[in-house]
Amino acid sequence: MDPVYENSSFILSTVSSGEGRSQYKDKSTKEQESVRKVTSPKWTKVLLIVLGLSLGLALGGLCALWMLYVSVSVQLSAKETNSKIMARELEELTANYTRVREQLSFFEGFTAHTLNCDVSLTAFHGKVYFFSCDKLNWSHSRAFCVSKGADLVTISSQTEQSILVSKIKEAHWIGLNDLETEGHWVWVNNQTLNETGVQFWHLRKSGKSEPDNWKKEDPTGENCASVQNMDNNLNSWLDGSCKQQKKFICEIK
Repeated sequence: MDPVYENSSFILSTVSSGEGRSQYKDKSTKEQESVRKVTSPKWTKVLLIVLGLSLGLALGGLCALWMLYVSVSVQLSAKETNSKIMARELEELTANYTRVREQLSFFEGFTAHTLNCDVSLTAFHGKVYFFSCDKLNWSHSRAFCVSKGADLVTISSQTEQSILVSKIKEAHWIGLNDLETEGHWVWVNNQTLNETGVQFWHLRKSGKSEPDNWKKEDPTGENCASVQNMDNNLNSWLDGSCKQQKKFICEIK
């Protein structure tokens, strides 16, 4: 064989072999890239699904925690409200108990000193009134009321005046005087007649109406007020000498 052809055959063989390998390599690389391209979206989808599930679980957990928080808050709020209601009711019960005890003490204090007559007690708008059987002057009447934790009555409405008038048959001292300044009538709680807004002085058709500060019996004048039943006439306040002996009305709030 001619050497030239032999070499040419070898070269062709070599080239052919190299091209085959090259083609095989190109094919392998393309397949790998194709697999890679197919695999990559799959993993991406898997990751997205896992991420979505994780987010879903996280949101579900947050919702559950929020619902639990709201439920606990509602329960705590309800308990707090119930506690406040119970505390208010307890406070009211305590106040009522205290008031009842004071009224019983008030009653017992007076009954111990008035065994010679029937004790008269009347309640109105948070006040309890005691109508005495004994007669004292104005200052001693007030001192007696104060010694029992009370004071002479203060009248601040027409209804109150009507109730008191209906319970008596003769004059009773009330907690009104002008001892400091003539003509300036003040209650024992330091309220003036203008402040209470009511006054029920006896009015005369002829002669001067009350208060008239008559000085025939007491040169110092008439500086203390009393109330009496004048055929259930509401205008039944009289000024009189504070030295006179009269029954009296005490009140405790």
